[in-house]
Amino acid sequence: MKKNELRALLEARGLRPNSRFGQNFLIDEALLARIPDDAGVSSGDNVLEVGPGAGALTEQLLRVGADVLAVELDYGLAALLRERFLSHIDSQQLTLIEGDALGKNERLNAEVEEWWQNLDTAPYVVANLPYAISGPFLARLPGRNIAGATLLLQKEVAEKVAGPAANAEWSALAIRLSLCFDCKLGRRLPPEVFWPRPQIDSAFLQLSPKENAISHEQDFQLAEVLRFSFGQRRKQIFGRLRKQFPEWAQALTELDVAADARPGNIAPNVWLNALDKVNC
Repeated sequence: MKKNELRALLEARGLRPNSRFGQNFLIDEALLARIPDDAGVSSGDNVLEVGPGAGALTEQLLRVGADVLAVELDYGLAALLRERFLSHIDSQQLTLIEGDALGKNERLNAEVEEWWQNLDTAPYVVANLPYAISGPFLARLPGRNIAGATLLLQKEVAEKVAGPAANAEWSALAIRLSLCFDCKLGRRLPPEVFWPRPQIDSAFLQLSPKENAISHEQDFQLAEVLRFSFGQRRKQIFGRLRKQFPEWAQALTELDVAADARPGNIAPNVWLNALDKVNC
């Protein structure tokens, strides 16, 4: 959908981009048409789309025959989507949830959770994520049964999650994701392909499930330790860890982690080995 068409569509309904919801609509039609193929989505696949906005990406997912669950927080845009895609909603190819995609306690929206649990096959996650929820949403993916995820994010966030560059530190989120998925940077996008234009560049993050991914229960256990460890990420890890999680401190010591290491210095495979030791 071109910028002038999108603007007219919104203005006809008294709508405009809402910065509070981080709404930056993708307006490059050629790029939008390539996303389903880049994501590996084909006819009959189940897809979760968060923040569909005016439905430009939704339209492309429906075009290839995917069954889409779209979650939109903005009630004005939700009404627009119901109008635009009435026939797809009636045929149940599109299900629209009006509300927050995020639930409590690192869960997703209750309706999304129910949809996910009732699926016979793992869904894809494809979305131009509102920047404000990118971190919290990504934190809800480890341990889930996912066919793949293709997410448009702030470029800096996508780069950090895909793994740190040489001499950079890991984040807690990047560690958790890397133990469940192969994380790869996709296309980089300049501000010009969005309306309104964001102040930063964007990039696709592609997640492919690993055969040896840790389980939901293992991720939950690890996330608790990482949350504590990264609570003061600039401090050496052992002083705090020995008091709160002595078994983890012992495991990391046995794995020859340096005494002055900070949590971001410890690679995901070392955390995984420590997890195995703790659970022996």
